[in-house]
Amino acid sequence: MSANIISIAQVQQRYSGSYEFTVTEEPDLDFRKYLARKLRDVLPPVTLAHPADAISLDISLDDLEGDVVAGISAVTYRGTLYIDMLWVDEPMRETGIGRRLVQMVEEQARQRDCRRARISVTGSAVAFFVGAGYS
Repeated sequence: MSANIISIAQVQQRYSGSYEFTVTEEPDLDFRKYLARKLRDVLPPVTLAHPADAISLDISLDDLEGDVVAGISAVTYRGTLYIDMLWVDEPMRETGIGRRLVQMVEEQARQRDCRRARISVTGSAVAFFVGAGYS
C-alpha cells in the first residue's frame, strides 16, 4: 500500500477498537488490484481509465495485523466523485462497514468540492447503492 497516507485525526478513525480506516490520495495500483481480485467472483473484471489529473481517493479498513478487510476505491475529477470498487470481506458484511466507507468517501469528495457522484456497479451492488440513496 502507498506510504503517502493522510493521517489527519478526522480522517483516520477507529472502528470497534480493533480496526483502523486509512485514507490515501496517492494512486495505489496494488490496492486497486487487491480489490479487483476480491471482487472477481462477484463482478466481471473492471478496467477503468480516468483522466491523468483525476485525484485518487482510496479508503481501506485494516485489522490489527494490517490486512485489508474492506475497502473502497474512487477518484474525484472536475467536481464529480467516481466510485469504482467497494468490497467488504464476507464475515464483515451486514455490519454497516460498506455504508460507512461510502459515507467517508462522500465526505472526502465534498471537501474536494464535489457536488455529484457516479458509480459503476452491477448485480447485487446495485441494490446496495440504491439503499444508500443512489439512483
